[in-house]
Amino acid sequence: MARSRAVLAGVFLFGALLGLSGCGGTEEPGGGDPTGGSTEPTEEPTDETTGSGDADDPAVSAAVDDLADRLGVDAGDIEVGTLESVTWRDGAVGCPVPDQVYTQALVEGRRLILTAEGEEYAYHGAGEDDLAFCETPEEPLETDATS
Repeated sequence: MARSRAVLAGVFLFGALLGLSGCGGTEEPGGGDPTGGSTEPTEEPTDETTGSGDADDPAVSAAVDDLADRLGVDAGDIEVGTLESVTWRDGAVGCPVPDQVYTQALVEGRRLILTAEGEEYAYHGAGEDDLAFCETPEEPLETDATS
């Protein structure tokens, strides 16, 4: 009887670990480029704003270079807008990809708006991770500015 309980416990543990292993195996925005094209950024910052994007920030420089490559323009022709600290609703960091599964927890991150040729483009990221181009950006979680 004790042996069958041990076997049953082992099978249960194995099943639980197998079920959880599917929770982190997909790549989220920031690690690839599943999208392309222009975006319409959100209008209202929801958290802390750092003003114009810091050109010395490697993530901002990388985003500018990425957009210049996408559009075939000189990086100097891209206007660096606001780099905001925001809270995303989930692991998609405001840039969900169809048929992709994301963590369902709040994620602290950043949003950068770049402008080129009269169009605005959004770059999103989690924490201090690299910023990734987002073709169809979603709003970050709104916060109470008075708190």
